[in-house]
Amino acid sequence: MSDPNFPPNLDIEPLLLGLTQDTDLDTKQQRNAIATYGIAGRVWEATRPLLEYFTPSHCFDPPCSLFLPESLKPHRIVELGSGQSVASLHLAGYLDQNDLIVTTDLPEVIPLCEQSIAAWNPPSTTHARVIAQPLAWGENPSHLFKYGPFTHILMCDLIYFPNLYPPLLHTLLQLTEPLEPLLAEAETFGPEVILSYTSRTLALEESFFDSLALYFQTTPVRGGDWEAKVFLCKRWKVTEEWSLPDIKDVMNGGKGVVRGRSFGLVDDLFGALEWDDD
Repeated sequence: MSDPNFPPNLDIEPLLLGLTQDTDLDTKQQRNAIATYGIAGRVWEATRPLLEYFTPSHCFDPPCSLFLPESLKPHRIVELGSGQSVASLHLAGYLDQNDLIVTTDLPEVIPLCEQSIAAWNPPSTTHARVIAQPLAWGENPSHLFKYGPFTHILMCDLIYFPNLYPPLLHTLLQLTEPLEPLLAEAETFGPEVILSYTSRTLALEESFFDSLALYFQTTPVRGGDWEAKVFLCKRWKVTEEWSLPDIKDVMNGGKGVVRGRSFGLVDDLFGALEWDDD
């Protein structure tokens, strides 16, 4: 299988978000990272809204649950496909020293995650701990469970190649599997998934969101002037017949999925956000 970080005819330029004053150095470092790690070395557009959403002074609907007084603590957060880990490191600066963020990516990309963590200049001495662990989508994530139970899962600009939709969704289900019997009255359960996404080919991406709707309640975040969109996702309650489907079947649902909760998720979500697909 070819390296998903180096698709044919890869031609991408650095994206600068103004995080430092030395734009020349930022450009050089990101260009070098792209040369070494391909797609994983670039900072992507969906990072920008997360930087705002993960800043306590900003107001959004729904608000970021990580900053609510009633938020379950300590926070245990895992990010999928972290790459440069910009959003995770920004968030870590606003969390408590008892909190933990686990950045993940392909084993060959973990050196980039570790470099980003090592170069991070936190805003204060009290901040979340950040570590990097390898995780290829679709493979067993059990080595991460010792860092949980996870309260949040971060996904930043991961919905791009259709062949990666099934392993990505399968990994998301593995990380949100019920750890104990579910409350009868609860409609949703598990960690909150914070998904930031930039559309590139909506006709293809729609299949991912339609499959996501089988498993997750999805709520759009309003209040930001972003090209990218941010969604909050929670696992729908399943029946006693639930069993985790294989990767080859995951896009179609599985035993124990309660069907009929959501149809046309893309139309509903993007319509509510005045989505422009031109």
